[in-house]
Amino acid sequence: MNAMKRRAIAAALCSAALACALAAPRAHADDNRDACGAVLCLAGLIMGGNGGKTCAEYETGYFSIVRFHHGHFDEGGTANARGDFLNQCQSAGSDVKGPVNSQYGRTQYGP
Repeated sequence: MNAMKRRAIAAALCSAALACALAAPRAHADDNRDACGAVLCLAGLIMGGNGGKTCAEYETGYFSIVRFHHGHFDEGGTANARGDFLNQCQSAGSDVKGPVNSQYGRTQYGP
């Protein structure tokens, strides 16, 4: 490989690494680890992934948040409470948390 090709590849790799570094979210000191895990796992689930055993704990925690009103499942109350839980992960943006809660917030038992 000639020197010009090597420099072009190196420049492209540096640009990609810089873009990834700038785009990577930084953890906040007051992030709730369980909330951040739920955000990541459920966002992955929406995209067709499966976190397996690692995500089971986070998904169970999210779906254990259930509200009832007059003895019946309260979709809105559950969605609000789950949204409040996800908002404890400040390092994840609302562009991720919103779709997760829109997809799963009103589900009583999980996916």
